[in-house]
Amino acid sequence: MRMFLSIGSNVEPRKNLALALAELARRFEVVAVSPVYRTAPVGDADQPDFWNLAAELATDEPPLRVHLELRAIEDALGRRRNPARPFGPRTVDLDLVLAGGLTGRFGDLELPSGLVQREAFVAVPLADIAPEFLHPLLGTTIAELARAALAVAARRPEPLAVELAP
Repeated sequence: MRMFLSIGSNVEPRKNLALALAELARRFEVVAVSPVYRTAPVGDADQPDFWNLAAELATDEPPLRVHLELRAIEDALGRRRNPARPFGPRTVDLDLVLAGGLTGRFGDLELPSGLVQREAFVAVPLADIAPEFLHPLLGTTIAELARAALAVAARRPEPLAVELAP
């Protein structure tokens, strides 16, 4: 099954994103990785900009298992969740946002993620690797969702020319 991740960091992003991609490749078949974008923080503006990208995995694992593996990678890379600042700085943020055409709740995971249709920092990198993929609830392509998210974005994602080798 095709699964798509939104990946971000604003704490040593070059290092932490490279480590996250290496861990993903160790655990899953990584089919595609988007370019990296500098994006404004959402929900908590008092922090550094994020580096965001998207990745496609090919796996037969159920979504909840993939979600739990992503949380384990975040924990291994030093992610600490602060309930007082849930949208604060992060070493790495790995979110499963689409899993084939699946919809619904899988444990604490909701698919598809509402971020795909709301946030340019998710939709734009996804459109780089899966522009024609159809959103399972909206029937709209990811490229169309990215254009719509850009039209209302307070600040457009800025492409970065960086390599993320671990």
